[in-house]
Amino acid sequence: MEKIHPCKDQGSTLLEILIATIVFVVVISLSLAVAASFSRFGGEANADAASQLDAHRAFSRIESVLRQGWSAPTILDDGDALQVDVLGYSWNNQTTQWDRIDPATWRREYDLSAGEYFFVDSSGVEIPVATCTVRWDRLSTDPTTEEYHFGDVSCSISDESGNSSSWLLAVGIGTHQLDESGSERLPGISFDDQGQAIIVTLNLQRNPDEIPYSIRSRVKRRNYLAQAQ
Repeated sequence: MEKIHPCKDQGSTLLEILIATIVFVVVISLSLAVAASFSRFGGEANADAASQLDAHRAFSRIESVLRQGWSAPTILDDGDALQVDVLGYSWNNQTTQWDRIDPATWRREYDLSAGEYFFVDSSGVEIPVATCTVRWDRLSTDPTTEEYHFGDVSCSISDESGNSSSWLLAVGIGTHQLDESGSERLPGISFDDQGQAIIVTLNLQRNPDEIPYSIRSRVKRRNYLAQAQ
């Protein structure tokens, strides 16, 4: 009787197929893992870019308000808010909105009796002064809650006649960053009076996994302030 011997070539082929299959599965798994990693990285990068854009928008709006300051700013609420008088805003009773007088038409005058500067328009009428308040409103008053460290940035303007209106400059401003001591969270917005300038600091990190982002600027008084000499 003829004996049947196993074919070595056939066995090798099956082994190669098995190894190739395992390698293929490993390569696919690694590829999927890398793809997921890049996808997650891309999502984090997009989130960081969006946060930076929000921070710059809010910061530019705050700076725009401060650069219109007339009197020395007043820091309120332990640095969470700032109040300053601004030039050139007058309330329109017909439109129930604020009209902005073109700064190009302003002319600075000096009152000898009062010893201070004031501005008039092209017709010689004194430029009105309104009070503006920029405030970081925390979402909670309870320091133990997460909402306490985040808030919306609002701006309100009013005059001596009682006219007033307000609007939002930014929402959800806050951070998970800690201060230098590592014991307290940094505020989303802070104002610091440095005499001839206001230091404005904005910190933003809405998610602990995002890269923290901070902006700091020194906004100087303009040369037409009421105290200018």
